[in-house]
Amino acid sequence: MGLPARFTVGVQNQVEHFAGDTSERSFTLEARYALANWNKLPLNPTISVEYRFGLDNAVQDSGEFALLISHDFPHLVEWAMNIFVDREFGGGESTSAGFAQSIEVPVLLPEEKLEVGLEIQYRSGGQTIEPESTIKGLVIGPTLAWRPTKRVRFDLSPLFGCSDHTPALQMFAVFSLSFGGTAGAEAETPASARGH
Repeated sequence: MGLPARFTVGVQNQVEHFAGDTSERSFTLEARYALANWNKLPLNPTISVEYRFGLDNAVQDSGEFALLISHDFPHLVEWAMNIFVDREFGGGESTSAGFAQSIEVPVLLPEEKLEVGLEIQYRSGGQTIEPESTIKGLVIGPTLAWRPTKRVRFDLSPLFGCSDHTPALQMFAVFSLSFGGTAGAEAETPASARGH
């Protein structure tokens, strides 16, 4: 939801389906502040702070600080990167860092309703899958963004693990609804950065 002075707030609810069981994993509150109006500073830097409430016993409350940068290159190429530091509270109190980036090109013009591209994410550590093991490493895969209207966006990114510490496949599906100003002049965060 866009507010005056380049300030945005957001909410996210994460639902997971794994091994035949569906559960609500987390609820997130986020605040973003763009350092300038769109295309007034190189790479359109935006600061993001979020707090994630763990709703599943396996998910700890956590906080994240991120720098979002993005640029629209000539010939309709869009690039976005999210550089983040994440801290769990309670339990293990682990800290991880990493980045997620995507590059997309529109395939349905002129409204850019459908975009395809490539997405990459690297995490230095993160979600605990066993007492002594966390998910970390590089994942990469295709990404698809569909905008049926100016205020609605759906992202789908199946990312494939490139190491023994990453899942063979992570599927990120993100539905976004923008209240307030149009979403066209804001940094688009890679789908994998919105789903961890």
